[in-house]
Amino acid sequence: MLKKILLYLGLMIFFISLIGCKDINKSKGKIGVSLAVGNAARWEQEKEYMQKRADELGVEIEIKLNTKNESKTQEKDCFELINSGIDVLIITPRNGNDMSKIIKYAEKNKVKIISYARIILKEKIDLHIGYDSKRMGQMQGQYLAEKVYRGNYIILKGDENDDNANLLYEGALRYIEPIKNDINIILDTSISNWSPKVAKELVMSAIKANNNEIDAILAPNDKIAEGCAEALEELNIKKNVAITGMDAELSAIRRILNEKQDVTIYMDLKELADTAIDEAFNMIQNKPVNINAEYDNKSGKKIASHLITGRLVTKQNIDRILIENKVFTKEEIYNE
Repeated sequence: MLKKILLYLGLMIFFISLIGCKDINKSKGKIGVSLAVGNAARWEQEKEYMQKRADELGVEIEIKLNTKNESKTQEKDCFELINSGIDVLIITPRNGNDMSKIIKYAEKNKVKIISYARIILKEKIDLHIGYDSKRMGQMQGQYLAEKVYRGNYIILKGDENDDNANLLYEGALRYIEPIKNDINIILDTSISNWSPKVAKELVMSAIKANNNEIDAILAPNDKIAEGCAEALEELNIKKNVAITGMDAELSAIRRILNEKQDVTIYMDLKELADTAIDEAFNMIQNKPVNINAEYDNKSGKKIASHLITGRLVTKQNIDRILIENKVFTKEEIYNE
């Protein structure tokens, strides 16, 4: 009889421990990620960083990377993530002005919202994690204004539905506005969907209409800079034209080395991705999130934010910023 009692007690303890382990795992919750973005190389990298950080924390994560230019596709992705039982939804919106259905559905299901890399506008969300876009725009504008303080300018802004595009533009104008009387702006426009093809066509038309005279191009990212460089090549413009960029893509670094692009901005993608997962995990654990700024997203309430600043990359500091920080190898950059 004593052996039977001990056996039953042992089985009870075993099953209780199993239930306890299950509850511990369940308490870690689940993070959903919806990245509705373009084809820049950065997004695949960030997806990998997020997955790795979630694995390190032992929290479940599901990531939907969507490069199609359809807002409703992101809506479907988010609804599926919310229905799967997530606790926090990290969103890079395709259209920051059109997220109300997703936000309302998340609120209904008690899912917290973090906007990632691009702000969600006119909606009350829990946290924004991104780069200090205005400061990085200032970096681009300051570089151009100091290098080309007279001549013909093209000023390009990213997609009008992305508030980052507006902030980059505003930041750059802080330095370009003071020299406007000394420069000739032949084109000043936004680029739908951040499309390098659209940028290339607009740039070619503007330069042709200006008798192939161009001295500086404010390109907000490296993909658009690539379209601008291709336009110059097809127009057979041999003179050096100062071109900015952002994202520190490998192709852009090689253009900088070949003097077909002047600068780019390196953003620590791992830091951004890790921060998003860490703060989502803090929310699940009911711990305070780490903030260093507030963002006016036009919702009537300033949004708690965690902003990171990028670094200007030139031909002279490529090795120090990108190779020493193991972003790229020497072989990758120099084809050695």
